[in-house]
Amino acid sequence: MTNSIGIDAKLQGALWTLHTVGSKSSDWASPQDMHDTILALDQLPPLPEIAQRLLVLRGDPLCDAQKLADVISLDPNLSAQVVRWASSPFYGFRAKTVTVRDAIAIVLGFEPVFNLAFGLCSLAPMKVPVEGPLGKRFFWRQTLAGTILIQKLAQFMDSAERPPQSQLNLTYLLHNTGHMLLAHLFPAQFKYLVRLLAANPSNEVVTLERYALGTDHATLGAWLMQGWQMPKTLQDVCLHHHNPCYRGPDERRVWLVCLTDRLLGRLAIGDVGPHGEDEAMLCRNLRIDPAKAEETLARFADKMEEFEATVGSLLEA
Repeated sequence: MTNSIGIDAKLQGALWTLHTVGSKSSDWASPQDMHDTILALDQLPPLPEIAQRLLVLRGDPLCDAQKLADVISLDPNLSAQVVRWASSPFYGFRAKTVTVRDAIAIVLGFEPVFNLAFGLCSLAPMKVPVEGPLGKRFFWRQTLAGTILIQKLAQFMDSAERPPQSQLNLTYLLHNTGHMLLAHLFPAQFKYLVRLLAANPSNEVVTLERYALGTDHATLGAWLMQGWQMPKTLQDVCLHHHNPCYRGPDERRVWLVCLTDRLLGRLAIGDVGPHGEDEAMLCRNLRIDPAKAEETLARFADKMEEFEATVGSLLEA
């Protein structure tokens, strides 16, 4: 329900606090300005060389663990992050020494390492605070949890309708990059949004974004995928992942991301709160047994302490 000027009812409690978060700065950009900035080649963070090499490697029919390890090893910091991830208690691998190749071939698997490496090096140039609402810890906490959960949820789908694992991993890893881009290219808007979130903790991020910024991280992420010339599928999932009623190309992929985000919201992970009615509808659309989704989430919750340690390992310099 909206009032006479069309403001969503869920924002009514937030309006009175707007003045407490400070005024908008003189360098405030409109949504059109943001769009133009993102698509301008001199402003858009370029896709780093290692990420480009990984995309080339993806198209190599003879690609294997050693070739992937060779590319990752070109960046010592990226190599260390992958090794720390594989060595975390979450995966229970007890060897004293883990190499990048071990991480791929023994502990994690080709697809998880490929997508983690691509995400880490793609987003590395972006200047984003580590802590706080929408910081790097917030982003990677949701991203890593979601890449684990979405794969398990997909296994409950009919095999004929299930998106390919490689595409699903990369899709979830990049679907929230709009948060990172906002901090990097539009720090004034980012700081304003963070203050607004602190003043209105009961409101969801995307709701406040749309009110305060005139756009949201889903749209920014889609523009980034367009600027990086990523597949149309990634652009669509970025744009629609907050819409559980989406119908169109790759709708099952959108629904899977949407369901994953909502389930994680029950564990206070990510930018979406729990939505029981949405979860039920999404499970029906995906033909996933809700009881299996519940069981999968519960098993993940049992390993939260180990998971938090894994997130921390990725944020080490």
